[in-house]
Amino acid sequence: MVDKHLKYWLVAPALIIMAMTLLYPLVAGFWFSLHNWNIAQEATLGPFVGLDNYRLILTDDPDFWGSVRVTGIFTVFSVVITLVLAMALALALLLVGNDGLTVNVRTLLVLPFSMSPALLGISWRFLLNPEFGAISAGLGAIIPALKGVPILADPTLAMAALIASDVWHWSPYFMLLFVGALAALPQETIEAAQVDGASRFRVFWEIMLPQLRPVLTIAILLKAIFSLKVLDQVVTLTAGGPGTATETLAHLVYLTAFRFYDLGYSAAIAYLLAAVMGVLALLYTRFVMERA
Repeated sequence: MVDKHLKYWLVAPALIIMAMTLLYPLVAGFWFSLHNWNIAQEATLGPFVGLDNYRLILTDDPDFWGSVRVTGIFTVFSVVITLVLAMALALALLLVGNDGLTVNVRTLLVLPFSMSPALLGISWRFLLNPEFGAISAGLGAIIPALKGVPILADPTLAMAALIASDVWHWSPYFMLLFVGALAALPQETIEAAQVDGASRFRVFWEIMLPQLRPVLTIAILLKAIFSLKVLDQVVTLTAGGPGTATETLAHLVYLTAFRFYDLGYSAAIAYLLAAVMGVLALLYTRFVMERA
């Protein structure tokens, strides 16, 4: 006789692990956000202040709104440039075919995605060094005005460098996503348009792109979530500087918690960021479920 409760016992370990690693930190973090708790002043949980942390963040914290602006700029440019570049690479790989050279090139293009974000930031910091950095030297040769310029010391150039490093990291992932999506398109409509004399651009813009809309929607939502939570390369590449020019919301949470030791306030900021990411995750989940 089959044990009716066996299925619950089988999934119980996974549920317990998820509760310990996901549910408990979420609940504890929200509870911390309702308290005034600076561990530099007191080791135990501080006094209960309700929603005061959230009120202060939204009404009287210019650092928070500055980080919102930085995060918005970074997210928009990162998403757009990454997806455009990934689509261009995917189209180029499909046009040249699947010979041995293409396979090797595809493998090389995927390598940046295999790097950890922290290592990526450190690597780009060396590459952008004005004295011996390869990228800095290359930019100086192409644009003489940038020769010897400390890129990470300029607010605009530092943001551009942070976006470029993120695009370099994520483009291979979305390139593979688009390669698969393009290969799965029905060839009949494409061939019919080519027979009618449509140019490659019109075939892509009017035939292929509308059919890729579901994949593009998923890619936009995923990349937006990845961009909102960027932290590792901010810490290792720019440290949020110069000043607060590249201080994203995730980096502000990190600084508030681990430099100023204000766990209650940092938890509140983290929950506001998590709320935005939760909305995007919900949209992503509903879209995927509707397409299933």
